[in-house]
Parts: sequence; structure tokens; C-alpha cells
Amino acid sequence: MDAIKRGGLAAVAGATLAIAGNAAVLAADPAVSDDRVSYPLSTHVFQGGQLFFALTQALLAMGIFALVRSGIAGPGRAARVWGLIAVAGMVLTVPGELALIPVANSDVDAAATSAASTVFGLGVLLADIGLVGLGVLALRLRRWPAMWATLPLVLGLFQLLVATPVSFALGFVSTGSFVVIVVADLLTALIGIGLMRGPVMRERADSGADNRLVRE
Repeated sequence: MDAIKRGGLAAVAGATLAIAGNAAVLAADPAVSDDRVSYPLSTHVFQGGQLFFALTQALLAMGIFALVRSGIAGPGRAARVWGLIAVAGMVLTVPGELALIPVANSDVDAAATSAASTVFGLGVLLADIGLVGLGVLALRLRRWPAMWATLPLVLGLFQLLVATPVSFALGFVSTGSFVVIVVADLLTALIGIGLMRGPVMRERADSGADNRLVRE
């Protein structure tokens, strides 16, 4: 299995684990009051859970890195810039999860909590912007079949316009937030499946004939 397909597998694994972890948190009986960062989990369980979610984000970041390396957006400068933004954002979500560990027992409105939450929020914002840029280029270039090429754009827009606003409005531990986060995870898993299928197309010269698209 090559590096691109391994990245696709990482994306699928990360999305699956994230869905399972969020389901477990949603189903947990409250161990602390809802004004604590760790709600509904106890401080120690929450801290262990953040290590788990940091792992899921690392796997998802590997998937986005593989997406960029796959060349769906082409070799140009714009593709490199959008790819760098997307990968940097996803990587930033890993310390973003870990940053909540020290404030697990803090009030949700505390300054330290806001500062810690900003790390993850900034990472998601950058990743979404990068994915939108990559998605637009991918649709223009058509190195992926249309069904797959739309996924980065759809994921980026869905998180920017739906998942993040809903999560902030309802709180991350809510049924509504769980649903939209699951949708985002499933979109990421589909990107991973696309990478594992290897549908990326490239141009090559064929015995002096005109360049044509061929499946890698």
C-alpha cells in the first residue's frame, strides 16, 4: 500500500474513531456540572478522552496530507498554498485537543478556557479554508471523477457554514452538534475511501500523441 492509500486509510480510521468517541461522550451520564469544561465527563476521564481525540485528529491530518499529495488540485502554486493551509490547520487541531487537558476542571467561560479553545478553533478554520481552495481547484482540474472531486469543497463549506456554527450555538455536547460532526466525519471518511481507490488522474504524453488523462 502506497503512502496516499495509507493516508486514506488513516482518514477512514480517524473518522470512525471520532464518531465512536463522540457517541460515547454524548451517551455518558453527567459526572460534573455543565459549567465545567469536562462536562459530562469527570476531569480524569475527559483528560484521557482528549488524548484519544488528539489521536483521531492526527489520523485525519494524515488523510488531508495524503489528499494534498495526491495531486487532485494540480502542481501549481495555488494548490501548494491551499494545501499548506489545509494541512497546517488539521495539524493544529492536534495540540488544540491537548490544550484542553490543563483546563478540564475550569469554568467554560474562564479566560484560560477561551484561550485553549481558540487553538482548536483556529485549526479548524484554516483547514476548512484550505479545503475549499483545494476543492475549487480540484473541480476545475478534474483529476478526480466529479463525485470524488466535490468532496473537499463540500467538507470545507459544510464545516464553515454548518458544523461550526451549530456546535457553537448548541454546545459541543448536544445531539445537534453530534449529528453535524458525524456528517463532517463521514465526508472525511469518503475522502479517505477515494484516496484508497486511487481515482487520481494525471496527464502524460503517449508515444508523441496528444496528452491525455490516464488513471494512476
